[in-house]
Amino acid sequence: MKLATDFRIRLIGILVIAIHRFGLMQAARAGGEETAPLLGLLDHILLASVIIWESSRLVVVYFQRRYPTEQLSRRRFTAEALTLLLVTTALFSVHRFAYEVTHLDNPTPISFMLYGLLDTLLYSTLVAAFYKMLLFIEAWQKANQEAEQLKKANLISQLDSLKNQVKPHFLFNSLNTLTALVEKDSDQAVKFIAELSKVYRYLLQSNEKELISLTSELEFTQAYFFLLQTRFGNGIALNVDVADGCLDTLIPPLTLQILVENAVKHNQVSVRKPLQVNVLIEQNRWLVVTNNIQRKRVAVPTNGMGLSNIATKYKLLNQPDIVVTEEPKRFNVKIPLIQVTTP
Repeated sequence: MKLATDFRIRLIGILVIAIHRFGLMQAARAGGEETAPLLGLLDHILLASVIIWESSRLVVVYFQRRYPTEQLSRRRFTAEALTLLLVTTALFSVHRFAYEVTHLDNPTPISFMLYGLLDTLLYSTLVAAFYKMLLFIEAWQKANQEAEQLKKANLISQLDSLKNQVKPHFLFNSLNTLTALVEKDSDQAVKFIAELSKVYRYLLQSNEKELISLTSELEFTQAYFFLLQTRFGNGIALNVDVADGCLDTLIPPLTLQILVENAVKHNQVSVRKPLQVNVLIEQNRWLVVTNNIQRKRVAVPTNGMGLSNIATKYKLLNQPDIVVTEEPKRFNVKIPLIQVTTP
């Protein structure tokens, strides 16, 4: 809330109110209204202007901090208006009482006090409306900045996905595995080539899509996992338990591939210590990917871009956040399933 605390805005606003009130009082005196005497500039104009401006500003700031812009409601506006009314009336009463005590020989008529109260309430309302406008402008600017940041993050995510598609080490490992298969099992080598072509075809086709069906993602994951299992043998296993009713839901492409790849990247994979990756549905709303934890002896450097990319995609789609939890022996990631909307 930088604009709400900007000293220059506050100073200019106070001076504007003081000049305006001084002009009105001068006009009243020129009209011969003895009930509106010229009060001391410092005590009853400038000081009153400071009280009006700052009290109204603080009420708006208080409610903004307690109820952010996203929580706008009729109840909030009602409470804010009543608070402004009570605070302004209380401060006006204290100010008038102080004046009357020091001017017992020249009491102010009740009608003039009521007029002064209404006048003060009008100023307070205008100041509060002014700060509400500033806060909305600030929120709008922040929303635009976040939108630009999300666009930038989306571009970075797309670039990272493109880089992942042609990762040299993935292609290198796949070719090494293929070379070994050709020498000892030509039939398995043919199947490996077929699955490898499926993987790269899916990578190329899905790059331009925001969402893809869970069925397609699972088929791709099975093909990708075949490559991993050909390489690691019985050291890795994939268990998929997805109800048919959830197969038409949508998720961002490559989501499962990233999670399976992360599991392999950060854990030991061997026949003696097999890595078990499970894919299941929770409450028909979440796709849960879980694996047993068996950290590599030498920690693998990570920048956290895998999970960050998935989280960014869901944020761009205005979907619930992904949920990442780590238990003593299991690592879990919950991905929201996106329902197909019918036109």
